[in-house]
Amino acid sequence: MDRRESIWRVIRGEHSSRLPRALFGGGRWSYRQTGLEMKDLDKDPCNFAGAIAGLFNELDTDIVFAGSGLNTFPAEAIGGELVFREEQAALLSTPIIGKTEDARYFQQMDIAGSPHSMALMEMISELRRRLPDRFLCCTSWGPITWAMILCDWNLLQEKTVSDREFIREVCELGVRLSSALFGPLIEQGLLDGLVISDGAASLIPLDLYRDVVLPCEKKLFDQFKERGAARFLHQCGNISSQFALYPDSGADCISLDAGVDLGEVYHCYHSRVVTAGNVDVIRNVFGGDPGMLCEAVNASIAGISDPFRKFILMPSCDLPPDTPLRNVKAFLACADQWSKKK
Repeated sequence: MDRRESIWRVIRGEHSSRLPRALFGGGRWSYRQTGLEMKDLDKDPCNFAGAIAGLFNELDTDIVFAGSGLNTFPAEAIGGELVFREEQAALLSTPIIGKTEDARYFQQMDIAGSPHSMALMEMISELRRRLPDRFLCCTSWGPITWAMILCDWNLLQEKTVSDREFIREVCELGVRLSSALFGPLIEQGLLDGLVISDGAASLIPLDLYRDVVLPCEKKLFDQFKERGAARFLHQCGNISSQFALYPDSGADCISLDAGVDLGEVYHCYHSRVVTAGNVDVIRNVFGGDPGMLCEAVNASIAGISDPFRKFILMPSCDLPPDTPLRNVKAFLACADQWSKKK
């Protein structure tokens, strides 16, 4: 079975012979499973790739989200100092953007200024070689989540109500950071898809998302529209008031959290984009058992008129690092029950 081609068929809107399935993110979880530590990636990226490929070769997932948990790496290229803490994705030790002029200053991005990003790219190259039949994606932050990473949180909260120009400039900087990582990988033919996670969008007013952040998401995706890579947007948090806007980002596939009815979303999306999600990752994938998982999958998919077209079964968000391997395998196996119902 060529899982890579099966996802391309989903993106093109073709009918699937089996229910497409994937683990969204899974970076920190896969490092825990293989005994790797994120901070060591730059020391031996090929070893990372070998260990991760060995794990995913044993899993019936169609997509591998390379770089999950490592989204902050490109900030090294503008002077950010990475910090690695237990149970967290890589972050910055201190904020580096405090004024509009700070964000405007960084117009040209050289990803070579980020040793960890260069190591990540080497890891992805080796993953491409080792996982030729998987749909390989690279992840990065979305524009407003970049703003949350780069700025002091209290300052950012203040600016969301008082200074749209600041928010716009920091989001534009986020677009440049993600582009600096995605561009070389796509030029080398290493990726099938690029992914941005922009969960911080659920923390800002709807009109600010619509007028400032959404155009930045679209600007990023438009850069890669004709360059042979599928575009994925992941949104989590309280997204019920925003989800109808997400197709305007230019994404090919939108992965959603558990706070929305998947049948309603699919009805809204299916003529425009692929819907992905949204089995509760904490309650069911992390905390459930195989029986509960299949019930949750059934409940999530029940309202979808045709789950074999323009749909990918995924958890609602990134896997917690301590998610039991047996639960992950059970979740993926639940997709086969639907394939048998076809």
